[in-house]
Amino acid sequence: MLTDEQKLWGGWGQANGLYSSWAAANNINYYLLFVLYALDGQEDMTQKKICICTGLTKQTVNSVVRSLKEDGYAVLSPGRGDRREKQVSLSEKGISYSEKLLAPLRELENRVLHIIGRERVEQMIADISLFNTVFEKEMEKAENNIK
Repeated sequence: MLTDEQKLWGGWGQANGLYSSWAAANNINYYLLFVLYALDGQEDMTQKKICICTGLTKQTVNSVVRSLKEDGYAVLSPGRGDRREKQVSLSEKGISYSEKLLAPLRELENRVLHIIGRERVEQMIADISLFNTVFEKEMEKAENNIK
């Protein structure tokens, strides 16, 4: 019998696997998909925030952002607070590119969310947020105990 931890890990792993499969079936790089999703409609995004938002490594995010910039899809500008940290945003070309790539995924997600129902989706979001908040606090406690 699986523990709750194993079931949780398995659920997250399966969700990531489904997004990876969707990306592959639609000829989209998995990492590109996640970076575009993080940038889509967001302001004040830095590479560090993209890493936090997606769980991708700094090197992976840097590589994807550099590629987007080289292709004219992303623009880097000085940070508002720390000018060394660059703001990453989609150019007009990047917005069109992102919309084209993400539209079919959003349609799929909206169908799934509609089937699940608003109340269950809201509960799921609340539960994930609570888990992440408590996990982060407990991780900080554990790190402080090690020091």
